[in-house]
Amino acid sequence: MSKIVVLSRRNILHPLAGGASRYQHELFRRLAKEYDITILADGGKFSRPVESIDGLSYVNLSGRLVRARVILRFLRELARTSDLVIDHGDVAVPWFTPLFTRKPRVTIIHQLVREIFFYEFPEPLSGLGYLSEKALYQLYARSRIVAASQSTADDLLALGIPRERIAVIAPGCSNISSAQVPLSERSQWVIGCVSRLVHYKGIQYALKAMANVINDHPDARLEIAGIGPYQVELQRIVHRLGIGRNISFLGRISEDRKFRLYSESRAMISPSIKEGYGISVIEANSLGTPVVGWNVSGLRDSIKHNRTGLLAPFPDEDKLAECLELVLTDNATWERLSDAAWKWAQTHSWDVASDDFRKVIVEALDKS
Repeated sequence: MSKIVVLSRRNILHPLAGGASRYQHELFRRLAKEYDITILADGGKFSRPVESIDGLSYVNLSGRLVRARVILRFLRELARTSDLVIDHGDVAVPWFTPLFTRKPRVTIIHQLVREIFFYEFPEPLSGLGYLSEKALYQLYARSRIVAASQSTADDLLALGIPRERIAVIAPGCSNISSAQVPLSERSQWVIGCVSRLVHYKGIQYALKAMANVINDHPDARLEIAGIGPYQVELQRIVHRLGIGRNISFLGRISEDRKFRLYSESRAMISPSIKEGYGISVIEANSLGTPVVGWNVSGLRDSIKHNRTGLLAPFPDEDKLAECLELVLTDNATWERLSDAAWKWAQTHSWDVASDDFRKVIVEALDKS
């Protein structure tokens, strides 16, 4: 049985685990009967040093300089015995594996950082990060890369990665068998949002768009599930806009509560300035819930404009507000989008995605 080692940002049980962690876990747990898979990751403060989850062995590290500790642990204990290394970039830079291992490699890229640098870092760090990203990916020109969306594949091509090195494997949907929730069982004026509260996720744009909606529809509400360092600033924006009674910050919520939010809301909003794909979009769609977002990398892959949801040109908050008003007030449009969204979600299978990933693994091992 071939031994695969994954270098990853977060354990699936990490408090801040998001779509990238879910993507990794859902794919590899389906491959765990065929391969011996170990995932080195940040497990958070309270994780056990080693734990088995769904047939996967997680080696958990935490604390300061965790990225360096992941690499050192790999080099000390697993480099010699591994047959394949998975370089899982998550929403950050990848692990620079071409610099420290000659083992066969597969690199997973959900999204490039690109303009996110300017949202999350001050100058001159943001400018340096943006300019250095192209040089970074030149290291991966000979690696096999799995992109989570065609948008990400296009970004990689623009940086000089050969087309034949890239496979696009979109995420699946864990809720694929769910029934559509009819309009009659939803709260007419509620828009939901599931997101980490960081700057590039764009909640600030959603709040400003909602202020426009509330001017015409005072009962409209936005319920935001998620945590993050930007929450205090977002609350200040809510206060400044005078929409406090219409906005709820739900904090961290359970999986059950998240799917209740999807099913109770008239629509969801995904206002990120950039996404890898948008697993939360497909989760919402699996219940027949349309999603409104920006026409940006990743979201234009998961939201099919005027079919499964609506896309507004970034960063036009008036257009975003118009999209929200349309799904809130036009029942015929809602029904059309809801039907197509539910059917779209049914095409997203983790089993199919894992089969496609298996082909990439076999090719990497055969050519080693």
